[in-house]
Amino acid sequence: MSGTPLDELDEDGKALNRSWAMVLRLSASIAVVSGVVWVAVSSLRELVHRSIEGLFLLSTTPGWLGVASVLALMGAAAALRGGLMRRQAWRHAVGDGVSIARDRAHQVTLDEPWRQSLGIAGRKFVATLLTLGGGGSGGLEAPVVLIGESLGATLARMARVDERAALRLAQLCGISAAVSTLLGAPFTAALFTLELVHGDRIVYRKLAYALWAAVIPYWLNTTLNGYRPLFTAPIHSPVYSLPEYGAAALVAISISVPLALGFGGVMRWSRHLVSRVQPAWHALMTMLLVGVLGLTLQHVAGIELRHVLGAGEEPLRLVLQNDARLAVWWVVLLLLVTKTTTLGLTLGGGGSAGLLFPSMFLGGLSGAFVAQVVTLSGLATLDPALFAVVGIASSLTAVVGVPIAAIALVFEVFGKAYGPPTILACGLTFIVTVRFRHWAREEGPLRARARVSRFVGRLGLGAPPSDSGGR
Repeated sequence: MSGTPLDELDEDGKALNRSWAMVLRLSASIAVVSGVVWVAVSSLRELVHRSIEGLFLLSTTPGWLGVASVLALMGAAAALRGGLMRRQAWRHAVGDGVSIARDRAHQVTLDEPWRQSLGIAGRKFVATLLTLGGGGSGGLEAPVVLIGESLGATLARMARVDERAALRLAQLCGISAAVSTLLGAPFTAALFTLELVHGDRIVYRKLAYALWAAVIPYWLNTTLNGYRPLFTAPIHSPVYSLPEYGAAALVAISISVPLALGFGGVMRWSRHLVSRVQPAWHALMTMLLVGVLGLTLQHVAGIELRHVLGAGEEPLRLVLQNDARLAVWWVVLLLLVTKTTTLGLTLGGGGSAGLLFPSMFLGGLSGAFVAQVVTLSGLATLDPALFAVVGIASSLTAVVGVPIAAIALVFEVFGKAYGPPTILACGLTFIVTVRFRHWAREEGPLRARARVSRFVGRLGLGAPPSDSGGR
């Protein structure tokens, strides 16, 4: 079967492949976009990490001085952020920014001034720094998606790009460069971008440019900073036993899927909590609660504050290295509960943070927790690091819906030996989460409640309590 003729490509395909001059011009433009995005995202990451480390060092000050200093700084950052977010121009900086970036990539407008795109990137940068650098809980990956998209659009408009296809490609490559800067995995970043923007459809012409955009930040990172892997895990045999495959399926179905569905409940709980106070106090109240929870965990359970604030990369690294500090099941459970709560508070209070890395954090720790519990029960001896890797990939699939990128992340970061159980877990996770979401749309809350009532009635347990509260 012959390939598709060039003149039968879609509108974007025709524009992007019109001539060799067009290809070379696009490649050069994307290199510039990638370099600018790398500078912005690297700067944001460094500022956030330094801020969190500073808060942690303050928290180690003996007595109440350390506690008061941490809460005062977190409160000041939250108050400033709350004041900015009340302005109309800053409303788009609330939340993760992924849906805004996706909409902007689909609904391209050539007449938007470049200053407007640059303003979006700048405000998202400041809002994210005040949220995560100010002690919030959440991931950097989602906010930089909007920053990368906006910077790509800014540079394209400054270059007076007059075609939608080229402008859309610049936005997409900005996202790819931003994600690659943080993950250090260019193939995963390009796949993630295509899955995020186009859903179930991967457009290979755009993927080729996205790969080029992702490789440049990787080269800059490794050349200027040396190779720093996102995570390291112990070497594992590519041969797996049936209990290990079974445990991988268990992690996917009993941990990652409920994790994805539970995020919605956490968000509803946090919004209900903050709705009890005036909007002007949302950011301050939620950030102080995050600080109190983190400091309490540090002083009562000995879990460092930096493990609770930010995205939570350090606990994952410790679990993957089978560190003794996180080899106790109740410590892992405490971290899971606290991290979920602080994440809900941060986003419920209007913070600029994402779910991508927190989902990996919660999935990885949940996978390690399952391995520890199964080993303690005597049913089998499981490696916590293996199931942390499986949990990272399957939770990313469940929460963000990017199974191919999740599998690619494991191959690119951890190696092909971790591939077979990850493929099984991600496949099961995607099938089950899609089915649950279809079921929720088809059934609706009233029909689902009726089904539960009939089932409970057949068991002779009486009807479940209604939501009316006896009114």
